[in-house]
Amino acid sequence: MNTKSIRSKSILVVSMLLLVMFIFTTTCFAEDIVSNQEASSNQATTRVLSVTGSADVMVIPDEVVFTLAVETTNMDIAKAKSENDVSIKKIKKIAEELKIEAKYVVTDYISVNPKYTYTNNGESTFNGYIIHRGLVITLKDLARFDELFTKILDSGANYIRNVQFRTTQLRKYKDEARALAIKAAKEKAVALAKELGQTIGKANMIQEIQEDAYSYYSPFSSGGYSGANSVSNVNAFSNTIVNAPGASSQGTNSDDFSPGQIKVSARISVTFDLN
Repeated sequence: MNTKSIRSKSILVVSMLLLVMFIFTTTCFAEDIVSNQEASSNQATTRVLSVTGSADVMVIPDEVVFTLAVETTNMDIAKAKSENDVSIKKIKKIAEELKIEAKYVVTDYISVNPKYTYTNNGESTFNGYIIHRGLVITLKDLARFDELFTKILDSGANYIRNVQFRTTQLRKYKDEARALAIKAAKEKAVALAKELGQTIGKANMIQEIQEDAYSYYSPFSSGGYSGANSVSNVNAFSNTIVNAPGASSQGTNSDDFSPGQIKVSARISVTFDLN
């Protein structure tokens, strides 16, 4: 076999290989196009409507939590502690007299710090030791709110950090709020679809939007009290249902005290098929 013949056969083999590779590549490319077209077609036919719904359930609180502190200062650290102990014992005695169980009177924290004052030239003067002790008291009998509050202040508590009204049936009211929020979301979806001349199908996604368990109507709002008892705003784009059980003065006989109502909230996001 001469060189020319060998070269011709080599060229033929290479050409056949290139042809096979071309046919294979073209086939794969065509399959990719079909797959992409099918995916685009599926996306085009999947139409959804996403909405949010929120609900507030108004509840009369059945317990109140006082977060308070006693702070004492003395040049002698032992005396500072002793003075602090006296006030703490008075507060615990008051709680005992009001029949508050010991498990509802707990120490929150204790801090001991030196106190200094500083001059313009950077010199410091020692002014004694500060003992700061926090207590958390949970009152179940709201009729004794004023009595406890007044006696706490008289006993030497010089910091009232928070007064929080709560319900012991949070789970029950949270479940109720969720159910109402879902109802609000569905009503909104139906209304929006109707405006487009369409209807909604089954829900294919539902999610609870986490937020604080409580919001509060503060009994101190007229006095400018804010913080834990401030009212949170509801998203303007959400349907809102408010359910207010009868606002009787459960367990309270004082004309000077009104605990207001707790707002237990829930917010739900739902995606419906759009027909």
